[in-house]
Amino acid sequence: MSVNKLEALRKKGNFTPEKPFLENDTVTPKKEKENKPVSTIPDETSKYIPATNQRKTLKVSPQTKAEIEELKRYLKMGYNYEVIQFLIDDYVEDHLSSSEKRRFKENTE
Repeated sequence: MSVNKLEALRKKGNFTPEKPFLENDTVTPKKEKENKPVSTIPDETSKYIPATNQRKTLKVSPQTKAEIEELKRYLKMGYNYEVIQFLIDDYVEDHLSSSEKRRFKENTE
């Protein structure tokens, strides 16, 4: 078949409708929905439970925050908790005696 014969057979759209579309025929009146009280208590399974190291916030002064941010850039660390952990580890290793280190580890584990 040539292209001209195919164009002659082609219809506009996928099918030829039997009746013309009239919007007034298809519109149905909307029913008003009743307002039912929605339960605001979430299920226990859907609650977000953070890990034990994420349950508290630490409030510091703007100066301390700026110092932590500078240390973070200097030490090339991505998170504030990494800098804080680095400072704790450094202090424990350099400034505590062996008995104080042992007591610190026992109390924090």
